[in-house]
Amino acid sequence: MWAAEPKLEIRKRIGVAAVFFLSIFLVMSYLAKRRVWADLH
Repeated sequence: MWAAEPKLEIRKRIGVAAVFFLSIFLVMSYLAKRRVWADLH
């Protein structure tokens, strides 16, 4: 398998880091949205 795709492990590591970063960004965006729009409800 390594001979077929030698950069597979690097791509997997980058993918996990990207999903982790995006999930943290999603939570922070949701909390910011709740704080900004809290006065209208």
